[in-house]
Amino acid sequence: MLDLAFNFFSTYLIEIMGGILLFALGLRVAIFKSSKVADSYFSTFTREIDKVLARYQNGDENIGDVDAFLNDLFSGIEEKLPKKSVRHKSSGLTKSKVEELGARNVVSFRDFAQSEDRFLHSLQNESGIFKSTFPPNFDDVADRILEQDNNWNKLFKFLPIEALNRFIDVLPGIFVVLGIFGTFIGISMALPGIATIDFSNIEGSGGVLSSFVLNVTFAMKTSIAGILFSLIMTFLNTLAPVHSLRDRAFKRISNCFENIWHTIHGESKSEDQIDEVLNQFKLLRRALVENNKNHVKKAG
Repeated sequence: MLDLAFNFFSTYLIEIMGGILLFALGLRVAIFKSSKVADSYFSTFTREIDKVLARYQNGDENIGDVDAFLNDLFSGIEEKLPKKSVRHKSSGLTKSKVEELGARNVVSFRDFAQSEDRFLHSLQNESGIFKSTFPPNFDDVADRILEQDNNWNKLFKFLPIEALNRFIDVLPGIFVVLGIFGTFIGISMALPGIATIDFSNIEGSGGVLSSFVLNVTFAMKTSIAGILFSLIMTFLNTLAPVHSLRDRAFKRISNCFENIWHTIHGESKSEDQIDEVLNQFKLLRRALVENNKNHVKKAG
């Protein structure tokens, strides 16, 4: 069984490593493109949100009914988002429209989110967090909402992006390990042949020596291939930094949620809440002091 494994890997290990490399290269490119789409979409989404919030923050409008404000905010965003896909040039749009959108390649809300677990649908379901008088953890909110969005979490609608990212990130190290593995296989197959060499008849041992050289050559080739493939994947991971793209999009969403909350409640309301809590502590302290005085009088 062990000999069969040795023979298989000694024959196909480099080809297996090459297949894994091509598969990983395709995945990295696909994930990077998907992350670019998400980053473009969320950039457009938050920019449109900020435009609406700016009118309230500048004092031009006041927020009366929070529910009505949130409903108008979210329902109006779809109409303001561009109708072209990030995968295509913005042909058909006027120059002024392109400048207004802020990008030559823009993403469509309808192209990006079509299912029941779409981003805006999940956001509307979580709208209660913006009505709370105490600020939530906005990173947790963003994470909870994005978890429900298959366009954010899945590649081709079924491959988990985070798991694939982790696999691709550790692949350079795996290639080095596979190269070392092939080296040991080659050496282990070459060494037994030395015992069969008849040094008194070197010419008759030519076949054994040829087999020994071929096995050592295989050992060296797998190490070289492992190092080369590792360098290729490391270089590609550096050129296509998926994590930084996704982190930027995530932070953009988290900051957008925080901006919405502060627009609704305002800094002054937060300060009033702090003052109210401090007043409650003062009243509690006075009550405790009075209670202690009464106990002292009774004991006296």
